[in-house]
Amino acid sequence: MFNKIQKTITALILMIFIAGCAPPPVTYKSDGQNIMAREREGSFFTMPSSDADIMKEALVYLSSKEGGPNYNLARAKLALLIAQYPQSKWVLSAQNLIQTINNLLALQIKIQEEKLALDKANADKSKLVRENETIKKNYKALEERHQTETVKLQNENEQLKNNMALLKKLEIESEKREKMLK
Repeated sequence: MFNKIQKTITALILMIFIAGCAPPPVTYKSDGQNIMAREREGSFFTMPSSDADIMKEALVYLSSKEGGPNYNLARAKLALLIAQYPQSKWVLSAQNLIQTINNLLALQIKIQEEKLALDKANADKSKLVRENETIKKNYKALEERHQTETVKLQNENEQLKNNMALLKKLEIESEKREKMLK
């Protein structure tokens, strides 16, 4: 049992030394986004990326704060993970993430289309509101003109009635005079 503990401690110390030889993560700009990557050119030991490393890189692309997530690069990394490590425990997660990214990108396109349709509908609505206001103004002007004409015609009608009454009165008087003169 003591031998197992000694071997485990030795393995842990050896792993710590190996991890200490690895260069620290370096941040550099690419396509306007910060990307965490290991600088491997200056390293003495160059190890191929593991499935976990590829998954972490994809998640870094998805969680980028500056400039937003880069879905295309994340999808490419996840596809690489699936292609290089088909038996990995991360394959199912990578496939689900790819499907989610595809759905998200499709939704973003749909949102843009809906936004354009909404902007068009708002422009049409404002145009119709302006046309409606113009029609209301024209209607009010016509209504006022109609009312003034109606009043004018009523006054003329009243005047004609008065004139007719006066004419009848004058005719009656004229007939009376003719009768008196005869």
